[in-house]
Amino acid sequence: MKLPILILLAFAGINVGYAQCPSDKRQLDISVSYGVISTDQVFGVPNDNGASVSGQKTLTNSPGSPSVTVRYFFFNRLAFGLTCGFLSESGKYTDPYNPLYTPGTYTKHTTVAAFEVYYIYMFRKYMELYTLAGMGPSFSNMNIDVNQPGGSSSTTIQTQNVVKVQYTPIGIRFGGRLGGFAELGIGYKGMINGGISYRFGPGCWWKE
Repeated sequence: MKLPILILLAFAGINVGYAQCPSDKRQLDISVSYGVISTDQVFGVPNDNGASVSGQKTLTNSPGSPSVTVRYFFFNRLAFGLTCGFLSESGKYTDPYNPLYTPGTYTKHTTVAAFEVYYIYMFRKYMELYTLAGMGPSFSNMNIDVNQPGGSSSTTIQTQNVVKVQYTPIGIRFGGRLGGFAELGIGYKGMINGGISYRFGPGCWWKE
């Protein structure tokens, strides 16, 4: 009877170890990622009234959003961090009454600096499922080329500072200290985001 009990205790001990150590606290995590499908691509680009351009504003090119994130695990499952991301977009204004005429074009460059909360809610050996949320200011510069009557054009420069958010309900990470990850969410990192990360500091025995 003692052997089955010892076996059950051993398995219980392993499960407790996993539950306490998905990512050891006092770990520093640095990640580089690239996201695609911005919010503007999904919901449309809001028109700006100060551009002196008539017509509907349309996004034509948004190559993606690279970002760098540094987070620190204060607890085994919970980390807080800072992220910095960049986004470039370009598009045009269209006249609904004259589809062949383009009133103007624009290019927009945005920098985001945000605070993020990262929580691991399920894990296995070398795999983690997590969620994260972030919020922070963004700083945008937009150059608008306005087509004037007679073929001439003028350039208007606009600056815009707003608060952007990110919500990622599901993310998955594979690996130990060095790992790759993929995320589905909405916000300044795009709807689909992926990259690599490296963790410094104390590590779990099953991730060494």
